[in-house]
Amino acid sequence: MCMQDPPSSFTLLHSPAYNSLYFNHNHNLSFDSSTSSLSDPMPPESDVTISSYRLCWDVFLSFRGTHTGHTFTMRLYHALHGRGVRVFRNDDGLERRGEIQKKLLEAVEDSAAAVVVISPDYASSHWCLEELAKICEVGRLILPVFYWVNPSHVRKQEGPFEEWFVWHVQRFPKERVEQWRNAMKKVGGLAGFVLDEKSDKSDELIQILVQNLMKQLRNTPLSVAPFTVGVDDRVEVLKNLLDLKSNDVRVLGLYGMGGVGKTTLAKSLFNNLVVHNFERRSFIPNVRSQVSKHHGLVSLQNKIRGDLCGRKEDLINDISDGISAIQKIVQENRVLLILDDVDDVEQLNFLMGKREWFYKGSRVVITTRDKEILYGSYVDVDFEVKELEFSEAMELFCFHAIRRKEPAEGFLDVSKQIVEKTGGLPLALEVFGSFLFDKRTEREWKDALEKLKQIRPSCLQEVLKISFDALDEQEQCIFLDIACLFVQMEMKRDDVVDILNGCDFRGEIAVAVLTARCLIKIIGDGKVWMHDQVRDMGRQIVRSESLTDPGLRSRLWDRDEILTVLKNMKGTRNVQGIVLDCVKRRMSIPRDRSADEITRENFRRKPSCKSAFEYIKERYKKYVEDRKEKSKEVILQPKHFQPMVSLRMLQINYSRLEGQFICLPPKIKWLQWKQCPLRYMPSSYNPLELAVMDLSESLIETLWKGRSNKVAVHLMVLNLSRCHRLTATPDLSGYLSLKKLNLEECSHLTRIHESLGNLNSLVHLNLRLCYNLIELPGDVSGLKHLEDLVLSDCWKLKALPKDLSCMVSLRQLLLDSTSITELPVSIFHLTKLEKLSANGCHLLKKLPTCTGKLCSLQELSLNHTALEELPDSVGSLEKLEMLSLMGCKSLSVIPNSTGKLISLTRLYLDGSGIKELPASIGALSYLRKLSVGDCTSLHKFPVSMEALVSIVELKLDGTKVSNFPEEIFVGMKMLEKLEMGKVQHLKFVPVSFGCLSALTILDMHDANITELPESIGMLENLIRLRLDKCKQLQRLPDSIGNLKSLRWLMMKETAVTRLPDSFGMLRSLVELDMKRLPYLNGAGNNVSTGTIIPEIREQPSSEAILTSFCNLSLLEKLNAHGWGIYGKIPDEFEKLSSLETLCLGHNNICNLPASMTGLSYLKKLLLSDCRELMFLPPLPSSLEELNLENCVAVQYIHDISNLERLEEFNLTNCEKMVDVPGLEHLKSLRRLYMSGCIGCSLAVKRRFSKVCPRFYLRN
Repeated sequence: MCMQDPPSSFTLLHSPAYNSLYFNHNHNLSFDSSTSSLSDPMPPESDVTISSYRLCWDVFLSFRGTHTGHTFTMRLYHALHGRGVRVFRNDDGLERRGEIQKKLLEAVEDSAAAVVVISPDYASSHWCLEELAKICEVGRLILPVFYWVNPSHVRKQEGPFEEWFVWHVQRFPKERVEQWRNAMKKVGGLAGFVLDEKSDKSDELIQILVQNLMKQLRNTPLSVAPFTVGVDDRVEVLKNLLDLKSNDVRVLGLYGMGGVGKTTLAKSLFNNLVVHNFERRSFIPNVRSQVSKHHGLVSLQNKIRGDLCGRKEDLINDISDGISAIQKIVQENRVLLILDDVDDVEQLNFLMGKREWFYKGSRVVITTRDKEILYGSYVDVDFEVKELEFSEAMELFCFHAIRRKEPAEGFLDVSKQIVEKTGGLPLALEVFGSFLFDKRTEREWKDALEKLKQIRPSCLQEVLKISFDALDEQEQCIFLDIACLFVQMEMKRDDVVDILNGCDFRGEIAVAVLTARCLIKIIGDGKVWMHDQVRDMGRQIVRSESLTDPGLRSRLWDRDEILTVLKNMKGTRNVQGIVLDCVKRRMSIPRDRSADEITRENFRRKPSCKSAFEYIKERYKKYVEDRKEKSKEVILQPKHFQPMVSLRMLQINYSRLEGQFICLPPKIKWLQWKQCPLRYMPSSYNPLELAVMDLSESLIETLWKGRSNKVAVHLMVLNLSRCHRLTATPDLSGYLSLKKLNLEECSHLTRIHESLGNLNSLVHLNLRLCYNLIELPGDVSGLKHLEDLVLSDCWKLKALPKDLSCMVSLRQLLLDSTSITELPVSIFHLTKLEKLSANGCHLLKKLPTCTGKLCSLQELSLNHTALEELPDSVGSLEKLEMLSLMGCKSLSVIPNSTGKLISLTRLYLDGSGIKELPASIGALSYLRKLSVGDCTSLHKFPVSMEALVSIVELKLDGTKVSNFPEEIFVGMKMLEKLEMGKVQHLKFVPVSFGCLSALTILDMHDANITELPESIGMLENLIRLRLDKCKQLQRLPDSIGNLKSLRWLMMKETAVTRLPDSFGMLRSLVELDMKRLPYLNGAGNNVSTGTIIPEIREQPSSEAILTSFCNLSLLEKLNAHGWGIYGKIPDEFEKLSSLETLCLGHNNICNLPASMTGLSYLKKLLLSDCRELMFLPPLPSSLEELNLENCVAVQYIHDISNLERLEEFNLTNCEKMVDVPGLEHLKSLRRLYMSGCIGCSLAVKRRFSKVCPRFYLRN
């Protein structure tokens, strides 16, 4: 079973009491707490361990599958899954070999909580008992469900459990069985839920269980702290201030001192609001620090634009274009935008724009340290984020200091004093508590308290410095390197470790220590992050080395200070590190439009000789100014660095260095010089201790002039990526310590020196996008430690070295989009290879027969190759988890041996030429995803597919299958997603369809099925059903009303004319789209208006439709366009109380009910081409769009002055309408269409003469 990446959705908080969860036994459902002295379903504090890292799973679901696996537990799983909870679910259909059982137990450790469903046969499985023992061992939240059993029997191992334990004693060691008994006793004594055998309240129990579990787990799309206190209450206050039920735009400002928790609170608020109906969301962290970077505001604008419109491409390069793009997005969508740590009102102007731009219902939240900033941003209400209350501060401190909620015995007084001295600041509590984590004696705590007492009140940085002082000398040095140099570069953890190792430090250990002390964090894609208060504390330590003379400090990071020190030769032996980014920094906030832009716009608007001349003149002036700017570029001289004899880290990106390189300090360990203008490094430059060299994006043509290996003795990392003039690598034979060589996107690189093959220390080699590279050295016998070889997009590379036998450490081989024709036979020596990818290798026709000897291979991806067959030996890849052969048009057969891939979980064959699946596919008991979409030669499926007991996703789109084996779906109890769109040869679906009890998504669009089986009503967990363009489908089965979980039903352009009587039972339905194309009738076509009158066939009455709809109280979108509904819509239509969009166009309704005003959430009412409609009653004030186009019979509309939110009103061809009362009061109206409204045009003009136009009037 494949483990997934850590989630970004939930973290464990704490366990509030469950005493309120009690059901009377008369209902056969109870909350059992009589056996526990605790109100929490959690072990005592002393047994609880609270993880300081984020867990992979939110809930581990333990159950015995034979009794509950596909009934109660399945519904519970989908209820949790539907709320976004990451559930790890074991399954007794899986054969639990050692490796699988190991992963199950690891999943227990990686779960924030466990739900244990104990059924009568639970103890029959020693695997279940092993899980239960592990669950109790890790000591996290446990929520038991006693399914048809007595908790007392569980606790005492009596009743149905007694005989099983007698049996276990005979088969397993006594100590092991005793562990199981203790686990049963412990869980049986916890507060939980009891479900009697005769109970019909299982759905109610699931609902209550999920609700209460959700209280323990929190939806966190953004990573928040692993432990927080006081946040939930504050979030509720902020939600009230935002007035989420209001349709107005609301702007909330949070202010408070640094370290008080503004960002944590903002993230928690953002996570909490994810469940609300915002169409787009964006959270922008650290605005203050990001704006200070090159193109900072433009980058943030691109981030906002990408978040709000979902497109990451077409990046904005100009700040004015950026704010225009943001304006367009926020005008059209209900958005949630949070801007964190703003320190300038101009930032709001260019990231948020104007308040009036935002669409109705949008919310903006701003956090800042400066309250004054909020006054200029149209903030509705501000909120001061204050320090934690004492009890909250104590809880947070104790968590970080001892991983408990309360002080340990004997530490209460000292803990109270420490909390008082930290002033309730979360950051100080977190850092100082982590500092004390490995201090176990009261004496050590009191010594720390004495240091804390010496700090003046409210001096956060001095509190943080106590943690710094506790580091050893090397750790302090590394901390200052990160705070002063690396943080502003947003370096990744691995890069930082490389540099530190190059400085002869213990990089891995030190980074782990700083992380454990909460002085740094690893976020996102591995970047090193540090709170700005911690960073400032570190920088203040360095500044204090010399308050007036930067040249006497150990580290320099301020551009102006660096240039001053260099210019005046003020550097000293104290200087250890310099980071200088000399990229031209344009003003991030333009004050006025340039003359060049103005004249260009004038020329486009009014082309003439004069405007052309003005434009050319301004362009020339700009050219001259740019030349002047270029002449001002920073030019450094090596002699400026000569006094800095201790310099070990130097960054001089985008600068020129002129002079004698021999003057550079000899102890430099790290040199980063991006866009180095030199053609080669001078031979006089021999920094013997250089360990990491980064010359990426440079003009380098060859690394050294002549042969110079003196410099290479200690070099560990060499980065020459995007050096487009580099044509060949140098002689690397002297690079004895080189571990990483990055040559990515060296587009003119044609030759790799043969010495590369002898780099015994090389671990990582990246040659991606070296388009002109033709071959690798033939002898690679020295690459014994190489783990990653990346050759993707080396288009001209035709072959790998024939002898790969010495690459015994290789774990990843990426060959995508190369021209290789075959893999060498020697590849079988790569016994540690885990990933082999050759996607897009159009000349690769076969794999060597020895491929099966790659015994560690987990991923094999050969998409869009010319592969004609797979060798039978592929069945020997026992660890293979993913096999992808998409787009392999020449591949017609999958060998039978693939049935031996016992670990395979994902098989992708989309668009390949396969004609059938092997009968052995049923042996893939762990297969979770099978995709054969667009396999146009695939005509049938083997009967053995019914044995795919673990399958979760099955994609069959676009195949030529005409029928399924009758029992194919019987065994697919775990299938959640089935895609069968465009299977146009399929006319019938097998009855076994109803066995897919876990199915949540079913897509059958554009298929030729004529009917659905009655068994479809058994799909109680189905959430989405798509039947669009099933033009032969004439009816829905009566059983469809049993789909209690169905939320989305799409059935556009089908032949269905009647809905079954049970349709009204679909009470979970949120969206129903059953639009039909109106039938053409030549006599009915209206040539003058270009519209078409439908020919009515089997017109359903309004009453018939209402019978189906009136109970759908959750329905938000209804599209019945073209159904030919006639007559009057009855008043009961108001029961659709959640309706937001109603489309009844191309129907013959004559009247809408007076109760329409009861549809208080209705935003869009679309009635185009309702040619019998004569009257429009009072409408709900929530309307934003009203379309009456081609309603030629409408004569009268009730006063619409209450429609203050209406933005678009279409009256095109409403030729009989005389007047539109209240039109002049529509404050939000932007678009009004009145073409063909002959009768009311004068009346409308009179109304508009009273007010200023605020919209487009289109006649």
